[in-house]
Amino acid sequence: MDNTIENNAIKYGLLTSFALIGFFFLMKVMGLSTEYELRALNVLFLFSGVYFAVKSYIDKADNVNYLGGLGTGMLTSGIALFVFSGFIVIYLGVIDPSFMNSLKEYEYFGRYLNPYIAGAVIFLEGTISGLLVSFILMQYYKRSHLSTTEPAIP
Repeated sequence: MDNTIENNAIKYGLLTSFALIGFFFLMKVMGLSTEYELRALNVLFLFSGVYFAVKSYIDKADNVNYLGGLGTGMLTSGIALFVFSGFIVIYLGVIDPSFMNSLKEYEYFGRYLNPYIAGAVIFLEGTISGLLVSFILMQYYKRSHLSTTEPAIP
């Protein structure tokens, strides 16, 4: 498998989405699925997936550029969140519609909530988080790459 942006993003995006889905089921089994604060831990899975995707791209690439790493991170988070939000839409709409009703009770705009809006919100929140994580990681790698090749320009 080539070390391209797309291949890294697909591999780590799918792994990240499986981790997010697994965490969702773990919270559901433990009865913590309505605890909003715990859902914030999803960003740790997203950060890990983007980190490993960018690291893999940088470690295996012959010529690393900033936009390539940034694109890898953004595409990884996009794929992960597309799969995860699709799963949420199917889960809330088909598999367990009663969970959708319990979410409506806990959410501020609950009466307007439906599976599609929930999926869209998860996708948008996650994509923005993924963009920030990608940018932060590339700032780190840009600095660490410069320290080994040439002095940074002030």
